[in-house]
Amino acid sequence: MNMQYVIVAVMLALAVGYAAWRIYRALRAAGDPCYGCEGCQLKELRDARRKGKSGVVAFGKRQKAPCGEKK
Repeated sequence: MNMQYVIVAVMLALAVGYAAWRIYRALRAAGDPCYGCEGCQLKELRDARRKGKSGVVAFGKRQKAPCGEKK
């Protein structure tokens, strides 16, 4: 087989593999509105609310403290 065909086949296989990996990652994070975002205030707020931290201010409303953190 000609060396050019080998190089083209390897490059094509790498390109297909990379595209498959990117599609897999996009489908895995399809329900995440912050997919691809490095981080912002909205994402930090969402993560804090999921963890149930008390004292997080969300749009002017204060969250209730979880049972174990009552003052």
